[in-house]
Amino acid sequence: MTALVLLAYLGLAACLLFSSKLREYGPLIWTLSFGIIFTTLGCEWLYAIHEGYGYLALRSICFQVLSLILLLTYVKDESDLLLYAWTTVAGSAGANLINFLRLRKYCTWSLTWRFSWQQHLLPILVLFANSLVNLLYVSADVAQLGVMTSDYYVGLYSVASKVRP
Repeated sequence: MTALVLLAYLGLAACLLFSSKLREYGPLIWTLSFGIIFTTLGCEWLYAIHEGYGYLALRSICFQVLSLILLLTYVKDESDLLLYAWTTVAGSAGANLINFLRLRKYCTWSLTWRFSWQQHLLPILVLFANSLVNLLYVSADVAQLGVMTSDYYVGLYSVASKVRP
């Protein structure tokens, strides 16, 4: 998994390096990308396998409320965009950090020097590809609109698509 996370960060760095439109959002993108590390550490899939949905819901609600309190306390205007991003990351990162600390309930940690990585590579790549395709499907409309128009229209579309009848 570590190799895939490093690959994701290298891809992100390449995108920021070669895209002038993305480069101006570099600090914001790097801030939001911390979610990649914490999502990997969180191992939420393990809790879903063991059907710990009550724990997942309670943990998510607590950290989202904490994130909302931080948001309402510290973010005052549009110049606080980076602070807004950090509060958003704190909500998900905190929940995933708690998951990581609670992993001892389900597994033990030990260093393994010899392991059969070929046995695990295909299932990991299948899960990674599934997550990647899902992310692309969900965010393709906003990304395409961002390439074709300005940030103003992307903001309008994003808000409008979240309001459902």
